[in-house]
Amino acid sequence: MSETPDRYNRHHILEVIGKSGQKKLSQARVLIVGCGALGTHSAEYLARGGIGELRLVDRDFVDWSNLQRQIAFTEEDVRNGTPKAIALKKHLEKANSSIQIKAEPTEFQFFNALKLAENVDLVIDASDNIPTRFLINDLSWKTGTPWIYGGAIETRGHALFFSGTRGPCLRCYMGEPPPPGTLQTCDTAGVLGPAVAMVSSIQASMAMRTLIGDRPELLGGRLFRLDSWNMEWKESRLEADPDCPVCVHRHFDFLQGKGQHGTEALCGREAVQVHPKSGESIDLQALAGRLESVGNVECHSRYLRLTTDDFTMTLFDDQRAIFDGLTDASKARNLYSRYVGD
Repeated sequence: MSETPDRYNRHHILEVIGKSGQKKLSQARVLIVGCGALGTHSAEYLARGGIGELRLVDRDFVDWSNLQRQIAFTEEDVRNGTPKAIALKKHLEKANSSIQIKAEPTEFQFFNALKLAENVDLVIDASDNIPTRFLINDLSWKTGTPWIYGGAIETRGHALFFSGTRGPCLRCYMGEPPPPGTLQTCDTAGVLGPAVAMVSSIQASMAMRTLIGDRPELLGGRLFRLDSWNMEWKESRLEADPDCPVCVHRHFDFLQGKGQHGTEALCGREAVQVHPKSGESIDLQALAGRLESVGNVECHSRYLRLTTDDFTMTLFDDQRAIFDGLTDASKARNLYSRYVGD
């Protein structure tokens, strides 16, 4: 709990939480997958609300287009090329130093999902792609961990709670993933900042209610949709699929690697991401020494950055790399093999 007795006073006097509820929040562990728009807002509410432990996972680093809606970041973070998870951790620690915050500048993948989510009480989806959400859904039903799905595009948003033990689940709602390129993204359609805040507020409220045990079953199967520009709000009920591959038949295909890519262009950026074949750690300091003849090298605790005349490679300690200045995936993979290895 906080060393300052009145830090959570407004929760203590709030009937639905009270001192007993606040104690439960202080003992809770939450994993947030994605530290962008939804992730920064949700993390802000939960950190200030006294969640005992936050685990922050994100694969990317801060760029200029983030500042319009991702509230934890500053221009300095952009200029420094700070990984989002690390920048968010530093921001939240200034707001609440009494909780534990862990930053993981990595991608949520099938080979590390169970480790990243170990012993958490809840997962908040703040990701930006369908395969990751299907992976979270598999994880949820394999471990019995509840999770909260959310999304925002243009002026619209939606949120949905899944118990991890009783259907419906995301596969009941969406079936199979849509083909790549068929859905709008923030990079192609834009997004209004207040729409993000509204969705993440719903996610954070659902999280707190679930963590204090205030009948979270009443949230299951209710899809909340809003339009922050037209001031519209809709709620609908989802039905469980009696033949669902996940919550009925317990086939966890995405937790076994379905939908994962080796190399991919990052939407809306001149950048290519190269995934490692495993999540094993790498000696960044040793590699930095070998790369000094190639270009300018900056080595940090969780990543290194190699800057040349043609590209910038940011390599994380899980061996994942992002090549800025490239759009050719095969070239990025070749450079990765040359400088990092296979």
